[in-house]
Amino acid sequence: MAAPIVVELASGPAVDGELAAILVEACSRAAGGGGCALGDPKRTGTAVRALAVVWLDGPDHLRLRVDVASLGSPEGTLSSRQIEFRAEDPLPDRYRTAGLLVAALAAERAGAPTLPAPTLPAPTPPAPTGADQAADADQAAATEPPRPLGWFVGAGGLAGSGLEGGPARAGGWVMATALDPGTGFFGTLSVSYAAALREPAPGVSVQWLTLGGGGGLAAPIYPIDALVRARLEATLDWVTASARDPKQPPEAGHGWALGTRTAVDLLWPEGGSVALLGSAEAFVRIHGTALEVHPKPKTTLPRGGFTGMLGLQLRLR
Repeated sequence: MAAPIVVELASGPAVDGELAAILVEACSRAAGGGGCALGDPKRTGTAVRALAVVWLDGPDHLRLRVDVASLGSPEGTLSSRQIEFRAEDPLPDRYRTAGLLVAALAAERAGAPTLPAPTLPAPTPPAPTGADQAADADQAAATEPPRPLGWFVGAGGLAGSGLEGGPARAGGWVMATALDPGTGFFGTLSVSYAAALREPAPGVSVQWLTLGGGGGLAAPIYPIDALVRARLEATLDWVTASARDPKQPPEAGHGWALGTRTAVDLLWPEGGSVALLGSAEAFVRIHGTALEVHPKPKTTLPRGGFTGMLGLQLRLR
């Protein structure tokens, strides 16, 4: 009976079950003969055609690495390939590609005699477990070229705290985001416009124009295919209050406020070209100017408050 290719899944979102079965099936169909089987490449005494170790890692599991050790020469022959997937590539297709790649690399040394399986040759990293797995991942990240930034733009509606002791505000927002997929760090620039939901005093209307910029850290939530982001931003509010009085000429007052805000964003699906974005923000105003329109009552901005946001985010690249 022809000997199989022994494959170990060293890292990835699933090292057994349906995804592993997809890899083995694709590999076996392409390899023929004894096919492919999951196993431990460190085991000895069992006849195998080749040994393969598969890594599928990175924050979004977009980086595939396959090492295949041929047993046809005394010193062993190592073949390695790396592939970068796109975020929209489904996980089953990534594992199917890994199986085909294992068979292709093993076929490069076709015709080698079947020998008992030794440990992997020196150039091949050992099967990672525990601390070794983390060390191997760090070493691979250090030797591979950096992945390009991901660029996104989002837009939607908002509602939150308005005036001190007065009505809330509602409006819209636009946010641009640059994400480093290797580390999870990201930066943001945003602009929003909102108006008071009702007049704080008869004939008075209030509007906000807010600029924000900052950054934070993003991490995937695999069970629900979502991405959570924690961000910290500096903000600048430009507030306008207008008074309308039939007996007086129109009058408007302006003021500004410098502050900061923290937010938690949730995006779903995590790797989609278009994602639903929900956000909860808490803001604090550090300094601002007085805002007063005569002869109407003085309009006061709160020292802090909360804002909720809902919208869509589009992946640009």
